[in-house]
Amino acid sequence: MIQISLKAARVNANLEQESAAEKLCVTAKTLSNYERGITAIPGHVLKKAAKLYNIPEEMIRLPIVNDGEYDDFFLPSSAV
Repeated sequence: MIQISLKAARVNANLEQESAAEKLCVTAKTLSNYERGITAIPGHVLKKAAKLYNIPEEMIRLPIVNDGEYDDFFLPSSAV
């Protein structure tokens, strides 16, 4: 199955970040953080976004969010 990023799903739905954030009941900064993988998107927000963007949840490719104690596992050995 082809997947697209959260940002691409929003853009394809013809929504600006500000208006999408408002409809998802989050701030534009929070939505930006979800789209850039800085913050993990909660499941209930993902469900709302998929519905708002008129796309199945499974088609949205979420970025890996390195926010756990094993983050070093995802970094190249030269960066550790």
